Amino acid sequence: MRIKKLTQLFIVGISLWLVLDLQKITVDNIYFLLYLPLLGLAYWLLKTPLLAGRYLNGYFCFTFAALLAVVTIWEVIDYRNRAVDKLLLVEVILAVIGLTILFEKMFQVLIQCSIVKNIIGRSKGISWLQSFSIISIGWLLYLLPFLPGNVAGDGNFQLLQFYGAIPMNNHQPILSTIFEGEVFNLGRCLGGDNFGLFLYVCIQMLICALIYSWCISRVSKLGVNRVIAVACSLFVGLAPYWSFASTTLHKDGMFLALFALYVTVLLLIGVELFIGHTNGIRKKWGGGKIPGLIISGLLVCFWRNDGIYMVAPPLFCLIFVEKGRFWKRFLLSLAIVVSVYVGFIKVALPSMNIAPTERIETLSLPVQQTARYLKAYPNDVTNHEKHILATTFKNPEKLREIYVPNNADPVKFSLRKKFNLRKYAKVWLDMGLRHPGVYLSATFAGTNGYYVPWILAPDFTWCGAMADYAKPTFLHMHYVTSAKVRNRFIQIIGSAGTVPFINIFFSTSIAIWLCLLMALLMWTKYGFRFIVPIIPIFMNLLICIASPVNGLVRYSGCTVFATFMLIIYYLYILKFGKKKGEPND
Repeated sequence: MRIKKLTQLFIVGISLWLVLDLQKITVDNIYFLLYLPLLGLAYWLLKTPLLAGRYLNGYFCFTFAALLAVVTIWEVIDYRNRAVDKLLLVEVILAVIGLTILFEKMFQVLIQCSIVKNIIGRSKGISWLQSFSIISIGWLLYLLPFLPGNVAGDGNFQLLQFYGAIPMNNHQPILSTIFEGEVFNLGRCLGGDNFGLFLYVCIQMLICALIYSWCISRVSKLGVNRVIAVACSLFVGLAPYWSFASTTLHKDGMFLALFALYVTVLLLIGVELFIGHTNGIRKKWGGGKIPGLIISGLLVCFWRNDGIYMVAPPLFCLIFVEKGRFWKRFLLSLAIVVSVYVGFIKVALPSMNIAPTERIETLSLPVQQTARYLKAYPNDVTNHEKHILATTFKNPEKLREIYVPNNADPVKFSLRKKFNLRKYAKVWLDMGLRHPGVYLSATFAGTNGYYVPWILAPDFTWCGAMADYAKPTFLHMHYVTSAKVRNRFIQIIGSAGTVPFINIFFSTSIAIWLCLLMALLMWTKYGFRFIVPIIPIFMNLLICIASPVNGLVRYSGCTVFATFMLIIYYLYILKFGKKKGEPND
């Protein structure tokens, strides 16, 4: 056994060395500062006996670990932009093997710790008012240096639409535009432009604080220690994430909260349906949360154009849980959400002469792959393919020049207004089959910010400004505080947000991997129905992958708070859930 552990440690040590070498970290800077602690951590992980054997099936866990290892090494190679050769392939294979061993052990230890150190007890958690007070005080500290509030570029754009300076469309969800505009206009009528901004920010802060505090309070009632519930409230109130997002005029602050509300309602329904009791108090599920599920789902749809793809799949899955006992309620919920949303998009918007979301938004990933193909293989394009590309793009010869790996907008905006999508799809597929590697490279380069967990997590400090983008010239909004105070505040908060043990808690990529690990365990041990509340997280990831900009926290930031709530749900399932094959009480 000792020889096996030493062999594993040797392989892991080689892989860690290769990772650092591929990153070109040398002895002259921080090589040993990083390598020796990493090797010590690896030794501790590998020697730690599993508390109850492999709780998660080794096949699944090793596959999962290998996937993370490949993503990690790919990010290293992509970062260094190193040419592929035989030596690199050998290094990559060795590094993947070593990291797979290390990550598999790390996953097993994490799972075992969540079982043995389960924090679910008999505590009554925190009250809604207490959590609301903590969060509100924290956000006020963020608002005071930035009075009357902040405005994001999208917020400016929505104000331009509301006041008729530019045509209305649904690129920014129209209901969010109307809500922001009406509240702003009310304040403007009462006390001027600055008061309009202040009124909107205050109302948004109130709504978001009520939502987050309700989520924390209700989930903490599952048996979370009050200290943990208070700490969560403090983190939401003081971290440069929800605080800046909720004190800025834009749609994203509201969407983060509405997504959290939908996921929380889902998991509370899951607890009552799948477990049958809350903190030991047995309850017969009567469908009382169905109205909340429908309303929160619709709000997610109306505050994010892709929201329907996050809301509908879990509702569909709920139709079949518990052997379909409640299929009528969930089918009706799904029908209401879909019919209202589709009716709004297909009937209400055209009747108001409001343009729908542009079709090109859905083509971000394919056009990036096409541009990278033309950059890598400009001579491997048939005359027929050139003709189709010429009818699809305004200037296909320049795609290789305007291609930006992290941002599809330059290529996307070169699409013609009218083109044959079916013919372009055929050409796109043929080119991809010839050189699939370049499509994979384009995909990874344009999406890795959403699932590589080793990247510094962004926050919402960029919200701490009145953006110049699309700024309405007819509105006179300005700060009443000193620029020196604001800049110093952002500097301090921004620095605190990069501290690793703080930054890790608002990393959307780490949240994704935690959700994947929790879902894998619950699916294999307890059944598919237990992962239904996590489905919106995965759907959001797929939407982010298809989005035009890589690693944009506006797209992925909704997963972080929802993951906090889902971790408590996961721990509750571990404590009270019935495994596959176990009889129900």
